[in-house]
This record gives sequence, C-alpha cells and structure tokens, in this order.
Amino acid sequence: MHLCFSITAHGFGHAAISCAVINQVKKQHPDIKITVLSLVSKLYLQSRLCCEFELIPQGNDFGMLMVSPIEVDVKASALKYLALYNNWQQAVEQEKRILEKIKPDCLISNISPVSLDAALQLNIPTASVAPFNWAQIYQAYCLDPQQAEISKAKSVFDKMVSIYERVDFIYKPLPSVPFMLEKEIRVASICSQPPAPGAQLLQKLPAGTDKIGLVALGGLPTSLDLENWPRITGWHWLIDQDADPLRDDMSQITELPFSFLWLLSSCDLILTKPGYGTYCEIAALAKYQKARVISLERPDWPETPFLNQFLSARVPFVEVKLAQLSGEPLTTVVKQLQMLAYPAVQACDDGAVQLVSDLLEQL
Repeated sequence: MHLCFSITAHGFGHAAISCAVINQVKKQHPDIKITVLSLVSKLYLQSRLCCEFELIPQGNDFGMLMVSPIEVDVKASALKYLALYNNWQQAVEQEKRILEKIKPDCLISNISPVSLDAALQLNIPTASVAPFNWAQIYQAYCLDPQQAEISKAKSVFDKMVSIYERVDFIYKPLPSVPFMLEKEIRVASICSQPPAPGAQLLQKLPAGTDKIGLVALGGLPTSLDLENWPRITGWHWLIDQDADPLRDDMSQITELPFSFLWLLSSCDLILTKPGYGTYCEIAALAKYQKARVISLERPDWPETPFLNQFLSARVPFVEVKLAQLSGEPLTTVVKQLQMLAYPAVQACDDGAVQLVSDLLEQL
C-alpha cells in the first residue's frame, strides 16, 4: 500500500500531527510506502519521522497568512484565497499530475482542500486529519457581512465546504472544532510523545539553575522585551527569539543539542500560544506533574476556547496578554503559576493508534 500525506505549511502543528500518524502507520505496517506532499522543510520532517519517506516539495495550501504567532493578516489572507479561488482548477491540476504519477492508494490531507479536490477528481480515497478545516477558519475571519467583497468571499467558503463534505474519512482529534458532526470520526489527541523528564539539560546550564522556562512561540518572530525580562533566582530561560547579546540566564534553543520534544519534557514552565501541536505534547507530559503553562491570549482564533479548556484541565495554566511578558508583571505571573495546584491526572489515549487502525481497516 502507498499513502500520500498532504501537509499544510501553515505552522508546525499540522506537520506534528501528520508525523505522529505516519510514525504509527509504519509501526503497525512497516511495508507501507509513505510520500509527503508539502512545503514544510525536509529538516523538520526528518526531526519528527522515524522512517524513510519521499518528499515532494509542492503544495497550494497556506492556511492563513500571519503577522505574528497570534495575529492573522486578514486582508492579505482574503486576497490570497480569492486569487486561489480564481485559479482553483489550475492549482488542482498541478496536484493531480503529481498524484497520477505516484499513484497513492489514499490521500491523507492536513488540511489542504486543493489536495483533497485533486484526489477526489481522480477517484482516489481521501481522508482529512486535523482539529479543524480551513473553511471554518476562513469563515471566522473573512465572512464579514459588512465587507464589500462578501459575495466573492461566500463563493470561496462554499467551494471549500463542498470539498470537505465529500471527503471519505474525516478524523477530528481531541480537542477539535466541530463542523460536520454526522461525518466526523472523533479520536483522542494526536501528537508525538515527549520523553520522560530527565536531568541532562540542567547539566548543560549554568550552576545554580534549578528551574527552566521554555519560550516556544513558533516559527514567526515575536516582539518580546527580552532586555527587561525579569531575573528570577534559580531560573534559566530557553528562547526561540532573536536576542543579541544573550543574558547569562538565557540560552538559544537552536544552540542546545536536544530536540524540541526533549526540551519540552525537561522544562518547568512553557510560554507558548494556543496551537494544537505544542498543547497536546504538553498534555502528554501532564502525568509527570512538572510542566506549567503561560499562554498568550488569542481570542479571535476559533480553536482557542477548545484548546485552552483541554490544556487547563490537565496542567496549571495561565493566559496572559503580550504586554505582561516583561519585568514585574511577568515575575508576578510566574510566581502565581507556581502556586497553582496540579489538576488530577487524566488518561491520555493515543489518537494516532485509533486513527491508523480505523483507516487501514476501511481501506
């Protein structure tokens, strides 16, 4: 059997979900061939995948254009979707040619409607694997009744919905945003499983470090006031933002000889934003009752309430504004977070196991 995974290049969360599914496919059925159709970097995929795969660096799925990790560029996104809609079949034909050449037995998309349409037009079985689809996100940002282009925007939305409705298997991993309840197949959360906490990272950090904070806001730069970041006795910060020179209580993530998952499991506090991949990986660590979370407010993102409810039920959790990430306000948040009791441990089933077993049985 040959499976083709189409993965959006919008952030790393979609790729993290897909990689967890691919790894489970190969664990259950080592002989299945895997092709990845995506603009996600091969380096990232190799860091997550435990198997051989063919990467075809193509794709028409961009999700939403972002100004920062928490701010959508609504106008630019709307214009890009309109341009895609006006050239829809041309984009589909590009991906049809790829699928005709590689001849997969199923197209598994996270969550490109173009890839799904290409497979549907070729009568290739289709599956989508994501906590939402782009029609839901587009609806939240671009279907404003007051905008002048509302009729065109409605056409874009209807086009995407018509494709998602025809997908053969719609898998929605916990936590997800409901859309087509009668067709959606609910599974547990899907993520790569972080290792158990260890002490190796502490040995790489300055003497006197007994608490580690991880700044994990994704691939886009954020304007953090690192010059006025609080110094808290015993704390060392791992950052993913540009800072030159670095203070002696800070280290760049990229300069440490550990994977992101390994860093995640080694830290006492994680500063992040609402995003499926990191949230579910933190939830998978909850059984160790170590990590605590500060998350940036992202009230306009449709997935946020579902994500925050999911994670706050599993780990001590505080939501903050970007302006609070500096000086005394951040010190106060960190101290308050340390005082919160850990929630009762909840069972964390592996949605990738559930999905792969169900999908391969159906195929």
